[in-house]
Amino acid sequence: MKEFSAQTGGRYTYADDLENLQDLALAFAQIFDDCDNFIVSGCEITGSAISAGYVFLNGKFRYFSGATGITSWPQYIYEANFTENMPYESGGSKVGRNIYGCAIGKSVPVKQDELTGKALQSIAMPSTGGLRMKDAFIGKYALLLNPASSSQTVNSVVNFAKAINANGDVTVNKSVTIKSGAIKAEINYSGSTLNVKYTGNTNNYQLSLEDGVGLRFYANGTLIATIGASAITFSKPVSANEGMFGGLVLTANNLYQGTANAISELAINVCGYNGGITQFRTTHIGNGKGKILFSIVGSEGSANIYGVTKIEAGVTDGLILKANAQKENNSLTNAISWRDSLNNVMARIGFLSTTDQVFSISAPSYNLSIMGHASVNIGPAIMEDGVLLSEKYVLATNFTKELNKKANTADVYTTTQANEKFAIKASGLSQFVSTTVTAADCRSHIGAIGKNDLSSYAKLSNCLSDMATSDAQKQKIRNNIGAAGVGDFQPKLTDSGWKWIKDSLYVRQIGNIVCIQGSTKTVHSGTVFTIPNTIAAPSHAVKHSIALSNKKSWVCKIAAGQRACTVVYCDGSCGKSTEFSITYMV
Repeated sequence: MKEFSAQTGGRYTYADDLENLQDLALAFAQIFDDCDNFIVSGCEITGSAISAGYVFLNGKFRYFSGATGITSWPQYIYEANFTENMPYESGGSKVGRNIYGCAIGKSVPVKQDELTGKALQSIAMPSTGGLRMKDAFIGKYALLLNPASSSQTVNSVVNFAKAINANGDVTVNKSVTIKSGAIKAEINYSGSTLNVKYTGNTNNYQLSLEDGVGLRFYANGTLIATIGASAITFSKPVSANEGMFGGLVLTANNLYQGTANAISELAINVCGYNGGITQFRTTHIGNGKGKILFSIVGSEGSANIYGVTKIEAGVTDGLILKANAQKENNSLTNAISWRDSLNNVMARIGFLSTTDQVFSISAPSYNLSIMGHASVNIGPAIMEDGVLLSEKYVLATNFTKELNKKANTADVYTTTQANEKFAIKASGLSQFVSTTVTAADCRSHIGAIGKNDLSSYAKLSNCLSDMATSDAQKQKIRNNIGAAGVGDFQPKLTDSGWKWIKDSLYVRQIGNIVCIQGSTKTVHSGTVFTIPNTIAAPSHAVKHSIALSNKKSWVCKIAAGQRACTVVYCDGSCGKSTEFSITYMV
């Protein structure tokens, strides 16, 4: 490198002295060749303006004159290079300078540069400002305490000899590894799945958070359990000393409802698929050696016992068969059935028929044996083929007793003798009338009257009209039965019902009485309200006076024959809510 030196006596300046100065400047600029284009100084954004300053753009330092009136962001400072002609001693002018300038715009022009022959380079200027020298140059080789863009990219490994304290968030785009000798833990993303993996000396474990699935736990690469949004699924057996599922408790050899401090219940297979009731379920209980002892078959609605059944109730009703109908209902059926290995019925005991309420013991193909110690008590009566034995057979004692009541032939009348001596029922009483005994005589024997005697009695069909032939008789009948005559009572009064006038004020007319009740607001003058046309106006004037809480008075009236209620007097009490009541006769 040539360094300019001048002594006293007047040194000439040559062209290579200027070239040396230019080379020195170009060499200084090459320090930033590996850097992105950046702002050296100035170029500060204030509102819609960018101040003047210097920029390093495409390997050259350039002056930016600033800009104002910017209405949209980002803007771009791009290179604007050109040549400048100078006069030469040999005559004429030729290129004497290369001018490296810059301009600003909403976009970078798409064209080749006049000097470089390449596409134009630029510095992006968002509303927060562009890349500055300390970020582009110093930040490329060192960690900045306060980068201008609030962030810094480091392209190589950084080792910290001591702890790292962060008061803000730590963002990692790859993996985070924590080591302790050969043991390590790693946090990373695999696609959209977050994995936390622990690798020990012998085993490794992993937790994976997967969108749409939930949390998965792996041991040595094998899925153990999945915790989803609605359920926990175990892919391996669950081992626990005690488990609680809702109100269900499972501990040691016990399964029970353990959360309700009151009478509760435990439901097994009451619900089926997906917690619904669309599919049947069958429940088996065995002896631990492959044999089923008790089964509840959902599709059959049956409970089956495959072994000896022992009932130790210690009460009167040790075994209860409960029917689905009341005892008075003939459709009630409930029985115990004995069947062979092919499910053929051998015998039944219970209520078997829907046509009666008979408790039956049935074994049509077998004989029945009822054995007692000394006797068998069957009562209150015995039937044979539906007929009481007492109706088919007679006891010897009864037979003898009744036989002793028989009549001897010599002691009874013949039919002819009986017909001559006694009346025949089918012939009625006419057989008693003869030439010596009249019909009137027969009626007097039994206290009856003849049909001609009924003319002096009232007929039901005449409704008392044949008894009341005069006003005096009618009045006597009314007095006897407590009835009123026409005109003796007031007719039903007409009732208009409550009708709305205004505010909370209503009117009602029953007969000739009119009542106005409710509440309204006072007015200073004019009409307060008008009675509906369906309500009669007062025959004489009526007035209503009110003394309000502000010690003011207010008076209104309804003139005779008028429907409008008007203000008579108001001393500043208008606009007040008040109860209102007027009743008059018409």
